[in-house]
Amino acid sequence: NGGSVPLAQLPADVQRELPKLAISGGVHSANAAQRMLIVNGQVIGEGAEPAPGLVLEEIRAGTAVWRFRGHRFTQGY
Repeated sequence: NGGSVPLAQLPADVQRELPKLAISGGVHSANAAQRMLIVNGQVIGEGAEPAPGLVLEEIRAGTAVWRFRGHRFTQGY
């Protein structure tokens, strides 16, 4: 999993500081340029920063990989 943990396994203080992530849909493709995630009503792609310090690293089939304050975590969609 490349050093990522499920969102629920992040330290409690990190979870409290994490911006709200409302994922309403996503598209996974073998072509990275076609991968999209709908987060808080906005369509974003890999590498996007939908909130300060929060980066969408990778969109996998059914799972998003995020980075926040040095932590990598996954969230299903």
